[in-house]
Amino acid sequence: MNKETPTVKEKAIYQAVVDLFMEGADLSGLTVSEITAKAGIGKGTAYGYFSDKEDMIARSICYNVDQYCHWIYQGITEQKTLYEKIDFLLGKMEKEISKADCLMRLANTMSMDSVIGKRIRQQEVENNSKNPPLELLEAVFEAEHFTPPLSEEMLQFLARNALSRIFCYGMMLSNNSVRAQKMAAAQKMAPAQKTAAEQEAEMQAMHRLVCMGICSDADAVRHWLSSERG
Repeated sequence: MNKETPTVKEKAIYQAVVDLFMEGADLSGLTVSEITAKAGIGKGTAYGYFSDKEDMIARSICYNVDQYCHWIYQGITEQKTLYEKIDFLLGKMEKEISKADCLMRLANTMSMDSVIGKRIRQQEVENNSKNPPLELLEAVFEAEHFTPPLSEEMLQFLARNALSRIFCYGMMLSNNSVRAQKMAAAQKMAPAQKTAAEQEAEMQAMHRLVCMGICSDADAVRHWLSSERG
């Protein structure tokens, strides 16, 4: 994570892509003119740093997702247990729902079978880098010091399994946020809908279930490693 420092102009492009995306733009439909206009730089200047539109978008996604994961990881390293680390991560997502939702959707683009998704995976191979969210979670599990050490396959299994739980929780957060905004705009609630307090209690339960589920997976792997040694 956080391997290279981009130039000021590259950062402007990276931010422009994210801003346009958060404003509702379809990444596949973006044009170089729209991106450079948002970034406040000329097209000719941009082509001095990027080969084409897909390069701009792919590198922007990688950079912004990587920066978010790096920021989260810095806080995670201050937590002691695996439960506390996942709890911290989910807490950050809850405090910045719109940002977390944007970054999750961008991260999802990294694995899609699209032109941009393929370009991102190509860049990962060329740069010998990993998907940032998976890299973050692999680092979290590596810090658990399994005995014997986890194989690369088992490490990836734990990280991908944890990521699927976290993404699912993030989607629920986003849906709840949108629902709450609609309820506030209408200034009334249908009889069949949950109260805000009930929704909050339900989300807190989901939060704990995600933390416990990921910890349970890690404990199951520890048990399996122990039985293999025995």
